[in-house]
Amino acid sequence: MCDKLVACDNPGTERMDSPECEESCNTQKDTYAKWTDTQLRATMDDQLSCLNEATCGEIAEGACYDEDLWSF
Repeated sequence: MCDKLVACDNPGTERMDSPECEESCNTQKDTYAKWTDTQLRATMDDQLSCLNEATCGEIAEGACYDEDLWSF
């Protein structure tokens, strides 16, 4: 997924390479694995799936954006 996000050159990835993205994703994954809120964890899983399946254009348009997750 990180290779895709970096290749899409969407805002927020322009100064990031794939290894940095992977490190950030792993940190986020470790954090959300500790969440007891199962709905929020499911929302994160949905977002990751969306990012994996969406086109660059869809991502740029905010198709995978979730207000609840971005607060973290």
